[in-house]
Amino acid sequence: MTRQKDNSKPQIQEIGGRVDLSLVNMDATKMASLVRTKQITCLALLEAHFDRVDALNPSLNAIIWQDRDGARERAAILDTEVAQGVFRGPLHGVPITVKEAFDFAGSPSTWGNPELAQNYPAQNSDVVQRYLDAGANLFGKTNVPLNLADWQSFNAIYGTTNNPWDMSRGPGGSSGGSAAALATGMSALEAGSDIGSSIRNPAHYCGVFGLKPTLGVVSEQGHSLPGWHTDIDIAVTGPMARSARDLMLAFELLAGPDRYSKDTWSLHCPTDLREDISDFKIALKLSDAACPVDQAYQDRLADFAEKLSKAGATVREIEPELDTSDYFNTYLTLLGAAMGFGISADAVAVERAEMEAKTTGVIRDIMTTRLNGRDMRHSDWMVADNKRRLARQLFDNFFQDWDILLTPVCASAAFPHNHSGQRYERALTINGAQQPEMQQLFWSGYSGVVGLPSAVGPMDFVGSLPVGYQAIAGHGKDRTALAFASCVENQICSFTAPPI
Repeated sequence: MTRQKDNSKPQIQEIGGRVDLSLVNMDATKMASLVRTKQITCLALLEAHFDRVDALNPSLNAIIWQDRDGARERAAILDTEVAQGVFRGPLHGVPITVKEAFDFAGSPSTWGNPELAQNYPAQNSDVVQRYLDAGANLFGKTNVPLNLADWQSFNAIYGTTNNPWDMSRGPGGSSGGSAAALATGMSALEAGSDIGSSIRNPAHYCGVFGLKPTLGVVSEQGHSLPGWHTDIDIAVTGPMARSARDLMLAFELLAGPDRYSKDTWSLHCPTDLREDISDFKIALKLSDAACPVDQAYQDRLADFAEKLSKAGATVREIEPELDTSDYFNTYLTLLGAAMGFGISADAVAVERAEMEAKTTGVIRDIMTTRLNGRDMRHSDWMVADNKRRLARQLFDNFFQDWDILLTPVCASAAFPHNHSGQRYERALTINGAQQPEMQQLFWSGYSGVVGLPSAVGPMDFVGSLPVGYQAIAGHGKDRTALAFASCVENQICSFTAPPI
């Protein structure tokens, strides 16, 4: 049963005087250092986060479940261990939340779906367990869209999450609650999942960091519907953070096999110790005809590329020689197949008929391709998979010469709330024209369908809204993407807290 929020506060043993709420905007690495050096107790740190949640969450609605009593009990145990000189790991005592879809024993994993409102798993997901083993104190879960299938985070169970930079806009999805909680200091570290930019676009919209790892590097077990144990094609789980160094730390904690591959699995992601931007060779792809990008955002990316060049990096506009329109269709087909688990052919037929009655042009083409993947024969799936592997070869060859391929995360900064109709009926205004909101999936699939790692970090602002870069690296080169993000953080731009 869900524990209700408890606003009562126990007597806190504070070290160094009254807790300053500004500490919640520190990164998790710094918080863990304060705990380890006994400058603050685990319990005091937790209470500071509860104060922040009480102040901001009523308007943001990012954290949708909490177990304060359990978290306080864990904090007391963690403090006893500190006094004994015992530390569970690098996150000892750090208060965190995770995306609602990750199983955490005793908490709901509904995916925002009322049909799963009573789904309370008894076992932790692999991601949750790895954070707990590192000493993190998980006290809450963050909001998602229905079935994790939107770039806005709203559902009939928990309601709507707002963007902390502009309450009239969404924080992204499906890890939107995660990004909003991080940006505002309500949580020190997060975990998200990504099949269509569900880590990347919330990080971009809210001005935080996110990593879509190489496919298969972080376990998906426990991030699934009840009774489902098969990994979903293209989908990954990965860390979200307020700093690149936290992102690097979290990746090292989370990377590892699931129960089905632990006897044969080992990690072979090359180490990357570069600490200066001048050591990187960076390719640029700032636009594509398959998905128009807001000119103001493109300009910020171009300015960012200029800063990279001035810092000594080799920067050039070049990209893999792909037919990007055909490549986008390959992604949409395989995405449709991946998200078609448990859906009958009759249900797909109904969805297709409704879609065709409501759409024309580009969005009909996008949706038709996705729906064709929903109920395709396995032999047809293998044809699409072979096309993906041919594309992967092109990327592998490309990354022999380049460290990072820098691209947009999506088409624009965060867009206004729009919950009307089906997702495919919604549009964005890009450069003065109406474009299908789902057309942005092009930038999701560009690295996603071939399983490449992509780091997103804060870069600049369009008006008052943050925008980020997408740094794609070669297959298995997650640490290269992370090293790049760290260099950018240290030399060009880092996290800025929203004025809230």
